[in-house]
Amino acid sequence: MSFEKRVTILGGGHGAHTMAADLTLRGFEVTLYEMPRFKAGISQLFETRTIKISGVVEGTAVLHEVTDDIEKAVSGNKYIFLVCPAFAQNDYARLLKGKLTKDQVLICIPGAWGSLLFNHVFEGEEKPIFAETDTLPYDTRLTGPCTVSCFGRNKVGIGFIPANKSGEVMQELYEFFPFHKVYKDALETGIANINPALHSGPCVINLGPIENRATGDFYLYEHGFTPSAARVNIELDNERKKIGEALGYHITALEDFLGMEEGYTWQDMYRCVHGCISLTPICGPNDINNRYLTEDAPYGLVPWSSLAKLLGVDTPVIDSVIHIYNAVHTTDWFERGRTVDEIGLDGMTAEEIKNYVASGKK
Repeated sequence: MSFEKRVTILGGGHGAHTMAADLTLRGFEVTLYEMPRFKAGISQLFETRTIKISGVVEGTAVLHEVTDDIEKAVSGNKYIFLVCPAFAQNDYARLLKGKLTKDQVLICIPGAWGSLLFNHVFEGEEKPIFAETDTLPYDTRLTGPCTVSCFGRNKVGIGFIPANKSGEVMQELYEFFPFHKVYKDALETGIANINPALHSGPCVINLGPIENRATGDFYLYEHGFTPSAARVNIELDNERKKIGEALGYHITALEDFLGMEEGYTWQDMYRCVHGCISLTPICGPNDINNRYLTEDAPYGLVPWSSLAKLLGVDTPVIDSVIHIYNAVHTTDWFERGRTVDEIGLDGMTAEEIKNYVASGKK
């Protein structure tokens, strides 16, 4: 299947709008898909196909097509970017099963092991190449219908399942984004997921201010990144690095994202975050049900914890944060979150896991 700078974007949120506008302004022919049940939320985009974007990306982008017909959206386009919260990936996996070919590439942005979920769900079907990134390419927010403010661009890493397919498509993928790292495989990419290691410390330390709207809007990166929050993040990061080491990975995700050296201190993290032009303007969370908690717990912290248990790695701080979120949300995130069972790794040894993500086959 030829590339021809045509691309499909699945999703209708902040990241999907921003990517659709950015790629359109850069000369790509963009088809954006949103599920019929969410169509009303972006009705103006369906009517006008037009997104106004400001900030580090500037312009008015007229998309090639906006549709709620999934077969129309994915037919004929080699590259398909799924840009949605991790909790929506299960619905998309069921929706797309049987509709993609081996010549296509589906990239989850960001991943949270969504690519492994797809590979598992597609078992017995023709499979495309699956990939995922460690974060969104943008710091961005919708400010109104069809209107986006993009505060900055992020360094983005990518990994694949099957890992041995990455060489077939990376040269074309570099036309979309200057990926700073190609991970060994998609599993490493999920361990390197930026958000849970960046958000969790300041969120768990600042649950009171997040709930207390009487004091005005809360800005996580400006108000929440206290020394204590940075220390919690360091412990979380160290634990997920140990998970990676059990599989032969060398994780430097926060260092890469924030521009820090290995062995960084809380002071280094504090300095990198405070005054960061792309992070400090981002408002929120102003509610404990914000995705910084309710997505990062089940699709970031719980997957790490689940894999750690499979590998025999202790993660006391990761587990403690999950337990606190269980209490504040009156929810069992261990039960509801993404586990090794859901992505097809249950019962495997470390060596079997590495062979599986390399080949995509059990």
